[in-house]
Amino acid sequence: MLAALLLASAASTAAPPPGDTNAALLGAEIALERGDCRNASQAYVDAIRQSSDLRVVARAAEVTLDCAQFALADQVVTRWRALAPDDTSAILAGVLAQLGRYRIVAARAPFQQWLRAVDDNEAIVDGIDQLVDRSGVDVTLALLRGLHDTRLATQPVLTRLADLAVDGWDLRLALQYAARARQAGAVPLAVAATEARANAGLGQEEAALAAARLAATGKDQPLAVPEALLILGRDAEAEAELQRLGQQPQLGTMVERRLGLLAFARSDYRAADRHFRRLLTDENSVAVAVYYLAMMAERGGDDESALRGYELLVETTLEGVARRRVAAIYYRDGEQRQALRLLAAGDQASISERVMAELSVAGLLADEGSVAEGVARLEAALQNYPAHPELAYQRAVLLERGDGAAAIAALEMLARERGDDMSIANALGFTLADHGKDLPRAERLIRSALQAQPDNPAVLDSMGWVLYRRGQAREALPYLQRAFRLFRDGEIGSHLGEVLWQSGRRDEARAVWQQALAADPDNKHLLEVARRFVPELSPPRPPQFNPANDTAV
Repeated sequence: MLAALLLASAASTAAPPPGDTNAALLGAEIALERGDCRNASQAYVDAIRQSSDLRVVARAAEVTLDCAQFALADQVVTRWRALAPDDTSAILAGVLAQLGRYRIVAARAPFQQWLRAVDDNEAIVDGIDQLVDRSGVDVTLALLRGLHDTRLATQPVLTRLADLAVDGWDLRLALQYAARARQAGAVPLAVAATEARANAGLGQEEAALAAARLAATGKDQPLAVPEALLILGRDAEAEAELQRLGQQPQLGTMVERRLGLLAFARSDYRAADRHFRRLLTDENSVAVAVYYLAMMAERGGDDESALRGYELLVETTLEGVARRRVAAIYYRDGEQRQALRLLAAGDQASISERVMAELSVAGLLADEGSVAEGVARLEAALQNYPAHPELAYQRAVLLERGDGAAAIAALEMLARERGDDMSIANALGFTLADHGKDLPRAERLIRSALQAQPDNPAVLDSMGWVLYRRGQAREALPYLQRAFRLFRDGEIGSHLGEVLWQSGRRDEARAVWQQALAADPDNKHLLEVARRFVPELSPPRPPQFNPANDTAV
C-alpha cells in the first residue's frame, strides 16, 4: 500500500501539503528509478517549496539539471540562491540552467559573479571543466568567447582556454589564447601541443611542425610530429615518422596502436591485423586491439568471431560501444528483441545512461531500416525527458532520413527554442540546402554557425554544400576539401566527390570516394552517391584470417 501511495505521489504534479516533503522526495526518487524525469523533477521542485534544507535543494538542482529540465532547474536555483546567496555551487548551477537552454547572454552575469566568488585559478579551471562536462564544448566556448575578465587572463586559465578553443573548432582563437598564456608566463612547451594542432588545422605547415617538434621534447606528447602531419594531410610522412619513433622501446606500444588505427582507417586490413595482434599482450592496449580485430571480423562477414571478440570487452572502457556492435549483429540475424534488450538501460542506470540507451536503440532501429520506429522510440523517451536537447535533436536527425519536411519543421522549432545553438543553425541550414529549399536563408544560417565554429568540418561541409546547391561549385570546393582533410567522414567525402565529379575532375572524385569508403565503408549515403556515378565502386572488405597462423585465407 505504501509503495502505491508513493507512486501516486510521484505521478502527481500538485504541490505537497505542508509536512509532506518526505513523501514528495521519496516519490521523486521512485520516479527517477523508473526513468520518469518529468515527474521526478516536478516532485523535487514541489518539495523544496516546503524545505529550507540545503542538501535537499542541492539534490533538486542535481536532478533537474541531469534530467535536462532547465526551466525547473532555474526555479530550484532561485530558491537555492535565496537560502544561500553566496554559495558558489548554487551560482554555477544557475549558469548551467541558462546554458542548458542555450541562453548564452543570460549565463554571463552569473558566470562572472561566480568568477568573483571563487577567484582562484585551480577552481576556475575546474569550474570550466564542469561546464564542458555538463553543457558541452561549443556552448561553454560561446559563453567564454569575448569575455574580458582579469580572472580569465592568468596563465593556467588561458592555457585551458586554448585547449578548449581547439576542441571547439576555433583555431585562430586557440592561437590567441596560447599567445596570451605565454605573455602571462606560460613556458612555450606548455602550449606547444595546442599550437601544433591549431596551426596544422589551419594548414600553416611550418608553424605547426615547429610547435610539434617542441611539444615532442616533453614527456606528454611524443607523437606530436606525426599527429601534426596527419592533420596536414601528409599521411605517408606521418607513417614514416611513426615507424622511426617505433624503434624507441618506450614508445613501441603507443606507435603500434597508432599505426594500427591508421591502417584500419584506410582499410589496409592485413597491416591493421598485424599491428593489433602485436598489442594483445599489452595490458594497456589489449581492449583496443580486441575491439578492432572484432570489427575487422564483422566487416569480413565472420559474425561468430566478431561476437567472441566483443564479448571479451565486458567491464572494459569499450563495453558500451562493443555492446552496440553486438546488438547490431543480433538485429541483422533476426534476433531483434534480444538486440533491443541488450541496449536497454539497467535498473541501476544513471539518468545519462538511460538517455544514451534510448538514443542507441533509436539509432539501431533507424540504421536497420526502421526509421519510423526509431523516431517513435525517441518521441516516447521525450515524454519522460521533455525537451531534452539531445533526444529532440536526434529525433530531427532521424526524421530527415524519411521525411524532409518533418525534419525541417522539427529543426525550425528547435531553432526558435535555442536561438544561440549554432549546431541547430547548421543542421537547419544544411537540411534546407539538401532539400533545395530557401537556399539564401540556408546559407545565412550556415554562415552564422561558421562564425562560431570556423574550423568545424561539419560546418565547413555544410558551407560547401549550400554553395554547390546554389550553383557555385568552384567556391564550394575549398570548404569541402578542407572539411575532408580535417575529418575523413563518409558524408563529407560523398559531397566532395560529387562536386569534383560535376566539375569535370573525375579522377579526383574517384580517389576521394575510395578514401571515404575505406574510412567509412558502412555509410549508406556515401555508397549510394559513389555508386550513382561509379557503379563499380565498393568498400574494401577484410580477407578471412586463420587465427592459427595469422595468414589470409
